Amino acid sequence: MATWADVDDLAARLDRATPGVAHEGSPTWDVGPHPFARLRLDDGGREILQFWSMDLDSEAALASRRDVFFHVATFSVKCSIWAWLDRLDRTELAEILEESWRARRGVR
Repeated sequence: MATWADVDDLAARLDRATPGVAHEGSPTWDVGPHPFARLRLDDGGREILQFWSMDLDSEAALASRRDVFFHVATFSVKCSIWAWLDRLDRTELAEILEESWRARRGVR
Protein backbone atom coordinates (compact mmCIF):
# COMPACT_ATOMS: atom_id res chain seq x y z
CA MET A 1 0.00 0.00 0.00
CA ALA A 2 1.67 3.22 -1.18
CA THR A 3 1.30 6.73 0.21
CA TRP A 4 2.39 10.19 -0.89
CA ALA A 5 5.47 9.68 1.31
CA ASP A 6 6.44 6.83 -1.05
CA VAL A 7 5.95 9.17 -4.01
CA ASP A 8 8.26 11.68 -2.32
CA ASP A 9 10.92 9.03 -1.73
CA LEU A 10 10.79 7.54 -5.24
CA ALA A 11 10.34 10.77 -7.21
CA ALA A 12 13.30 12.42 -5.47
CA ARG A 13 15.56 9.80 -7.09
CA LEU A 14 14.64 10.82 -10.65
CA ASP A 15 16.98 13.16 -12.52
CA ARG A 16 15.99 16.84 -12.33
CA ALA A 17 12.84 16.01 -10.32
CA THR A 18 11.85 18.76 -7.92
CA PRO A 19 8.97 19.11 -5.47
CA GLY A 20 6.40 21.67 -6.48
CA VAL A 21 2.89 22.95 -5.84
CA ALA A 22 -0.10 22.84 -8.20
CA HIS A 23 -2.19 25.95 -8.87
CA GLU A 24 -4.64 25.11 -6.07
CA GLY A 25 -1.92 24.24 -3.57
CA SER A 26 -1.62 20.45 -3.79
CA PRO A 27 1.90 18.95 -3.81
CA THR A 28 3.49 17.86 -7.07
CA TRP A 29 6.73 16.45 -8.37
CA ASP A 30 7.93 18.32 -11.41
CA VAL A 31 10.47 17.85 -14.17
CA GLY A 32 11.20 21.21 -15.73
CA PRO A 33 7.97 23.20 -15.80
CA HIS A 34 5.72 20.12 -15.86
CA PRO A 35 4.32 18.05 -12.99
CA PHE A 36 4.72 14.30 -13.40
CA ALA A 37 3.05 13.37 -10.10
CA ARG A 38 0.32 15.26 -8.30
CA LEU A 39 -1.47 14.50 -5.06
CA ARG A 40 -5.22 14.76 -5.10
CA LEU A 41 -7.57 13.84 -2.27
CA ASP A 42 -11.12 12.54 -2.39
CA ASP A 43 -13.78 14.03 -0.12
CA GLY A 44 -12.76 11.65 2.68
CA GLY A 45 -9.06 12.48 2.43
CA ARG A 46 -8.05 9.32 0.55
CA GLU A 47 -4.89 9.89 -1.50
CA ILE A 48 -5.10 9.90 -5.29
CA LEU A 49 -2.07 9.97 -7.57
CA GLN A 50 -2.42 11.89 -10.83
CA PHE A 51 0.23 10.91 -13.37
CA TRP A 52 0.79 11.03 -17.14
CA SER A 53 1.38 8.48 -19.90
CA MET A 54 2.34 8.72 -23.56
CA ASP A 55 0.31 5.54 -24.22
CA LEU A 56 -2.88 6.83 -25.81
CA ASP A 57 -4.42 3.37 -25.32
CA SER A 58 -4.07 3.61 -21.54
CA GLU A 59 -7.81 3.64 -20.89
CA ALA A 60 -8.31 0.32 -22.69
CA ALA A 61 -5.17 -1.17 -21.15
CA LEU A 62 -6.29 -0.27 -17.62
CA ALA A 63 -9.99 -1.13 -18.05
CA SER A 64 -9.70 -4.35 -16.05
CA ARG A 65 -8.20 -2.43 -13.10
CA ARG A 66 -10.88 0.22 -12.48
CA ASP A 67 -10.53 -0.46 -8.75
CA VAL A 68 -7.06 1.16 -8.99
CA PHE A 69 -7.02 3.38 -12.10
CA PHE A 70 -10.39 5.10 -12.12
CA HIS A 71 -10.00 8.19 -14.31
CA VAL A 72 -8.22 8.46 -17.67
CA ALA A 73 -8.33 11.66 -19.72
CA THR A 74 -6.81 11.26 -23.18
CA PHE A 75 -5.40 14.28 -24.95
CA SER A 76 -3.67 14.58 -28.34
CA VAL A 77 -0.27 13.27 -27.23
CA LYS A 78 -0.67 11.95 -23.66
CA CYS A 79 -3.08 10.76 -21.01
CA SER A 80 -3.70 11.98 -17.49
CA ILE A 81 -4.50 9.07 -15.18
CA TRP A 82 -5.76 9.00 -11.61
CA ALA A 83 -5.06 6.05 -9.30
CA TRP A 84 -5.80 5.24 -5.68
CA LEU A 85 -2.38 5.35 -4.00
CA ASP A 86 -3.40 2.78 -1.38
CA ARG A 87 -4.05 0.25 -4.18
CA LEU A 88 -0.48 0.47 -5.53
CA ASP A 89 2.61 -1.23 -4.16
CA ARG A 90 6.01 0.49 -4.24
CA THR A 91 7.22 -1.51 -7.25
CA GLU A 92 4.26 -0.53 -9.42
CA LEU A 93 4.42 3.04 -8.09
CA ALA A 94 8.10 3.30 -9.07
CA GLU A 95 7.28 2.12 -12.61
CA ILE A 96 4.39 4.58 -12.89
CA LEU A 97 6.48 7.50 -11.68
CA GLU A 98 9.31 6.74 -14.09
CA GLU A 99 6.90 6.47 -17.03
CA SER A 100 5.19 9.72 -16.06
CA TRP A 101 8.56 11.45 -15.57
CA ARG A 102 9.58 10.35 -19.08
CA ALA A 103 6.27 11.51 -20.56
CA ARG A 104 6.52 14.93 -18.96
CA ARG A 105 10.19 15.58 -19.73
CA GLY A 106 9.65 14.78 -23.38
CA VAL A 107 11.52 11.46 -23.69
CA ARG A 108 9.61 8.98 -25.81
